[in-house]
Amino acid sequence: MTYASGSFFNGDEHRPSYVGLNDDDAAFVKTLGFTTKRYPADAVVFSQGDSNDRVYIVESGWGSIYHELPGGQRQILDFALTGDVVLPQSYGGGAVETFVAQTELSLLVAPTKTLTLAAMKSPYLFSFIVEALTRNGTVMAQHLANVGRRNALERTAHLLLELTARLQRVGAVNRNGFECPLTQYDLADALGLTPIHVNRMLRELRERKFLEFRQGHVRLLDSAGLRKFAGFDGEYLKS
Repeated sequence: MTYASGSFFNGDEHRPSYVGLNDDDAAFVKTLGFTTKRYPADAVVFSQGDSNDRVYIVESGWGSIYHELPGGQRQILDFALTGDVVLPQSYGGGAVETFVAQTELSLLVAPTKTLTLAAMKSPYLFSFIVEALTRNGTVMAQHLANVGRRNALERTAHLLLELTARLQRVGAVNRNGFECPLTQYDLADALGLTPIHVNRMLRELRERKFLEFRQGHVRLLDSAGLRKFAGFDGEYLKS
């Protein structure tokens, strides 16, 4: 099964978007120092504590970014989807999070100094990266609001609506639904709930006829009603 295939380049003059990567675009990116690296599902891209001066652009697939806690627990901070930029946050020389391939994952990777080169050679690419990083910040703010203030049902709905909106940008949503590789354990670690609680929330969303999450597929049954219930405003994804 393929998740969120495609890439982020298309259009004239190497202007970044979220659809298609033609040969000219791929060649241009490589002249800036980006190389393609592919990871199988569950592979670690980088670990918490690693020294890392690279920038990653997701070409295809799903990844998860999480902070590891003592005792083996983790808090998933975000999911990395097609077109997302991952710039490791560091403290004391080491990354404060771990980045893992949720599915087969294709990344464009370059040293962070390449961003300076990109700014000089391709203002469009530089603008894309800056906008993507800004969007990362707004997404993190919503995730903090989820675990801090929204109740369990609202935060579950909000996250699934956010994933829908982000995947729509890359053409990975069909008939109001999408393939989703996340387990209830993954959702629990992202939402600050237990897997059992997540199961109950998904069942309640289904019983309210808002959405179904079955066998790795999310289907929205009442998108407008779910948005109103969760207080979801996708404007924060349009930076």
